[in-house]
Formats: sequence, C-alpha cells, structure tokens
Amino acid sequence: MKKVFLTEHIHEDAVAYLKERFEVVQGTSVEPEEIIRQAQGCSAILIRSAKITAEVMDAIPTLQVVAKHGMGVDNIDVEHATEKGILVVNAPFSNLNAVAEHIVMLLIALSKRTVRMDKLTRAGRFAQRNAYKTIELKGSTVGIIGMGKISRLVVKKLSGFEMNIIASDPFVKQEDVKDLPVTMVTAEEVYSKSDFVIVHTSLFPSTFHLVGEKEFKMMKPTAFIINAARGPVIDEAAMIEALQSGEIAGAGLDVFEQEPPASDNPLFAMEQTIVSPHNAALSDGALRAMAMDSAQGITEYLTGKPVTYPVNGDVLK
Repeated sequence: MKKVFLTEHIHEDAVAYLKERFEVVQGTSVEPEEIIRQAQGCSAILIRSAKITAEVMDAIPTLQVVAKHGMGVDNIDVEHATEKGILVVNAPFSNLNAVAEHIVMLLIALSKRTVRMDKLTRAGRFAQRNAYKTIELKGSTVGIIGMGKISRLVVKKLSGFEMNIIASDPFVKQEDVKDLPVTMVTAEEVYSKSDFVIVHTSLFPSTFHLVGEKEFKMMKPTAFIINAARGPVIDEAAMIEALQSGEIAGAGLDVFEQEPPASDNPLFAMEQTIVSPHNAALSDGALRAMAMDSAQGITEYLTGKPVTYPVNGDVLK
C-alpha cells in the first residue's frame, strides 16, 4: 500500500478519506530534516505551512506528488518538482469565501475604527467617542491590486456598500470582468485614487515587494492598505515608515513579511493597524475543503485518475 505523509494535522474527514486508500503517516515537525527522515518511502506529501524544497524532494526518492492544503504554493519549489516529474496539486477554490470575508471584515473594521473603539469603551473612556471620526463606505473608493478569484469575490461582497470599485491587474482586461461592478485602471490610479487599497496577488519573484516606498507615496494620507495574501508582497519596512510618518492612515494585515512575526514588530504598537495571525482562510468550512481537495488530488494522481487541480500540469503530459 502506498504511503501518504502529512506534515501537519488536517481535518479528520480528509484523514479518514486518505486512510481508506493509503497508509497515512502523520509527521511531528515541519523542519526539513525531520520531513526527510519521517517521509521515507512515501509516495505523497500533503503540506500546510511546511516548505518542500529541492533538498527535501531529492532526499525522498519515492515521492510522486506534493499537495498543498490551500491555494498558494510559494512554499513548494514547483520548478524543481517539475524537473523531477513530481506533480504538485493544490486546492484553489476551497478557501475563497473565507478569505474574501476576512478582507471585507478588515476594511469595515478600519473604516469604523472598531478595535480602537472597543478598547476605549472597555477602558471607561466613553466620552472619547467624539474624538474619532469613522468613515462611511458609501461613496468612497476601494482599489484592488490583483483581480484573481478572491478579489472578484471581494468585489461582489463590497458591491452592496455603494462604493466606487477600481482595480489593476496586467493580465485582466475590462471585458474579463464585465459582469462585475469594477473598473479596470492602472496601478498608479489605484494607489492615488483609493480610500482603501486591497493588495491580493500571489507571491512570485515578480510580486515580491510589489508595494513599496514609491507606492505609499502615491497614496492619500487618509488611505488604508489591506493585505491578506502574502506578507512579502508588501515591503513591510516601507509600510511601517509610511504609517509612522502619516503618509497613509492605517493598515489591516493578516500576513507579514516574517511569519510568525517578531513580538516587537512596530506594527503591533500602532493604534491605526488591525492585525490577525494569517488565519483568514481558517474557517471550519474552508479547513475541511482545503484538506479534502488536497487529499483528492493525491488520490487522483496515485490511482491514475484525471487530476482536477494540477499546478504543474506538464508533469501529466
């Protein structure tokens, strides 16, 4: 019986599904040397945050498929996997709604200063309610950098707020989103015109520090930035400087350039930031869907069935 290695714990339904078909080996560490030691003889590896490097792949000669519990595969060396004929699969639709809802939550919380108002009220500073103005979403402009699946769902969810929605993506034309209430513009227009900038792109070498000092200087001093994609898409040091200098008004962040972030990260001491621990996708429904879809990809490949969500489809040719 073929063996499947789980680097981290996944939903029990997916574990049961895999155990009906394979021998399942539960890992105890995400350290590369431990993955290499514990996954010997395994045909598949299913990962969450663990990194599957070229070194790991080369050290497990039986490896045929790597499955990502979720959409982003920046923690897998896909190029090396392709060179070795190892298939990479993911779960690209499993957490879309959970992440989109989280982005909208961050936007609303920033506009209404929710966290700050909560702290003031709990501290008995009720009278200070007059010291802070909140922002009505109606009539304000939200700009989105990257118009993938999650961003398109965000547009649908924000449409009911009567906002002006603009977006920029070099690979998306207006006709591609003609059914959505969004206007495609240049990236410069997104930064300069938006009251809220949502950055949602995958992490590639081309998108590393996509948003930096230049982009923050384009933004309004009253504007907020939101990131629930990948931390390194934004130059965090430049963002901290922009927040400290008042170049932008605030930030809503679910991701950080270093994860977990250092406890003394300056972002944590700022009243104008709202942060969460990269948990946008961790709803009950999304956790099950991510686990089941990635387990399904392993099963399809190892049993010779058509693969629903291949990342490096050339391996299948």
